[in-house]
This record gives sequence, structure tokens and C-alpha cells, in this order.
Amino acid sequence: MRAIDGILFGDSPNQGAIVGRRFIQPDAKFTFTVPEGYTLQNSKAAVVGVAGDGEAVRFDSAEVPATTSLEDYLRSGWIVGLRPDSVRRVSYNGIDMATGIAATEQWNFRVSVMRYGGKVYRFIFAARFDSDRFAQGAEATLKSFRPTTSKDLALIRTVRLKVVTARPGDTADSLARQMSGLTKGVQLFYVLNNLSPGDPIVAGERYKVVVVK
Repeated sequence: MRAIDGILFGDSPNQGAIVGRRFIQPDAKFTFTVPEGYTLQNSKAAVVGVAGDGEAVRFDSAEVPATTSLEDYLRSGWIVGLRPDSVRRVSYNGIDMATGIAATEQWNFRVSVMRYGGKVYRFIFAARFDSDRFAQGAEATLKSFRPTTSKDLALIRTVRLKVVTARPGDTADSLARQMSGLTKGVQLFYVLNNLSPGDPIVAGERYKVVVVK
């Protein structure tokens, strides 16, 4: 228990942090915000957002030679159903980007690529049905992509395991209250400590909680 006291819990902040509808990447120093209604999830490969009305977005990076223009890369065949005439070059927040529109029988796509910090990043918005709202949401996300500031980085919180000693009268509920900032704290407390609802908390025993700092 002493060995795990204070270790990181969950994803490393170096992989980026999700704060509401925002994604903040502290190492690469960029941030963006997805439209209202989207829920973000982060992994090593990509950031994925899903909305309840048949829409989704994927954000990732790709290896693209520096000699290849963003427009040529967008037209290179990795997006099925791309309309070549829809590809255009834009610039937001001083960052060069290229955007395009694609469609298949079941999906509509708004695709954008940009160079930032020597890498190429990609947004792929998908929707069952195309609409002005869908197009505006994709464009607003693109416009929100920008370098981070100190205020952005200050929003990132670190989640760590903490070992606590139960006192007389402690319950799973009282110990789980230390896990402020996390949803379903009591359920997580049971899982972390291999307990079932109703199992007694023993005074003097050590238990694991998760704290956000």
C-alpha cells in the first residue's frame, strides 16, 4: 500500500486532458473545444467525441511529409467519398489548415487537417444526416484549435491514488467523499478496494481512494 500511495490513476496528463468539452494537450501545447452535446474520450491513438444525435468526431495525427501540401494530403485517398472540389485552404489562429467534404451512402463527413508544431493533425466529423448545424459545429471546432495559454494548462488536474486509514465510524460513503470531483465515487471505492456494498469498513485498516489535484 505504501508503494502505490500517490501514483497516477488513469491516463497520464501528458497524453492530454479532457476538461468538459475541451481537449488540452500540454506537451504539444494546443487545445480545442467540440460542439455542445459531445462527450469526449481520450486514448493513445485518438480523441473521440460522440453526440447523442448520430454524430461523432475523431481527432488524431498522421505522418505526412513536409513536402506534401495539406490540400494534396486531403486528396490523397485516405478519405472515402471526398469531393475534390470541396477542398479549400483556411487559416485560423495563425495555423494553416485544409478542409473538405465527403459522403458515403450512410455517412456525411467534414474533414480538416492542419500542421502544428511540426506534425499534421486531423479532425474527422461524421453525421448520419448533413445539416447547417453539423457544418457549423465542425467549423467552430476548427476555429477553436489554438495554442495553449497558462490559463488553459492550469485547468488540467492530476488524478492520483491515495491510501487512507479508516477511523471508527467510517463508512464507504464517508471515505468516498474524499474522492471529490469524480462521479460514482462510492462505486469506484468498492472496486478499488475489492469490496461489495454492505461489507464493513474496519477501523485501522488502510483503503484506497482517488483524489483530484
